[in-house]
Amino acid sequence: MLSLARSPNAPQLSDEELQAVVRTARDYSLPVAVHAHGAEGMKRAIRAGVDSIEHGTQMDDEAIRLFKEKRVWYVPTLSAGIFVGEKASIDGYFPDVVRPKAALIGAQIRATAARAAQAGVPIAFGTDAGVGPHGDNGKEFAYLVEAGMTPMQAVQAATSQAARVLRAEADLGSLERGKLADLVAYRRDPLADVAVLATPPDVVMKGGAVVR
Repeated sequence: MLSLARSPNAPQLSDEELQAVVRTARDYSLPVAVHAHGAEGMKRAIRAGVDSIEHGTQMDDEAIRLFKEKRVWYVPTLSAGIFVGEKASIDGYFPDVVRPKAALIGAQIRATAARAAQAGVPIAFGTDAGVGPHGDNGKEFAYLVEAGMTPMQAVQAATSQAARVLRAEADLGSLERGKLADLVAYRRDPLADVAVLATPPDVVMKGGAVVR
C-alpha cells in the first residue's frame, strides 16, 4: 500500500510460491503471517494455509467465508490504516503515487473490520506499529470497539487471542497458574471505558514482580 507501485490490489506471490512458504514454515513449526490489502492476495494466502492476515482492507464476501472456514486469524491493524489515511491529506507527506492509496485504506479499513466482526471472523489485536508511531498502540482498543467488538472482546483479542496467534498460549495470554505473570492493571475499569487502555497503566508486573 505504501510502496511506489500504483496498484494496491495486485497479488505479489503466486499460489505455488505461497504454498512453498507455508510448507517450509511447517517444517520448522513456524506460523505464517501475511500482510495483504487486496482481496485476491489474501484469498490466495488463506487457501495456501497461512495462519493470519494483517490489514485485510479489501476483504470481500468470499474472503470472509474463507477466513471462517479455515480458521485464519484476521489482524485488522486499524491504527495503521487510520494513521496513513489521515496523513494522506497532508501535502508532501507521501509521494504522489502513494497518496491516493493511503487515502483509500483509511476510508475502507474501519468498514472492513466492522463487517468481519459482524460476520464472526476470528480477530486478534495488532497495530502494525512502525507505520504509525510506537506508543499509540493502545488506541487500537477503541478502534476495535468502534468496529463493533465489545470491550471484553477487544481485550481478549490483545491477550488470549494474540497469544494463540503467536503460539505462545502456554505462557501468555491469561492469568493461570504456571504462566508468566506479565500484566498491567488500571484503577479505572476498561470494560466501562476501553480508551483507558491507551493511557499509562497504574501497575506493571513482569514475571510476577511489580516493576511500576
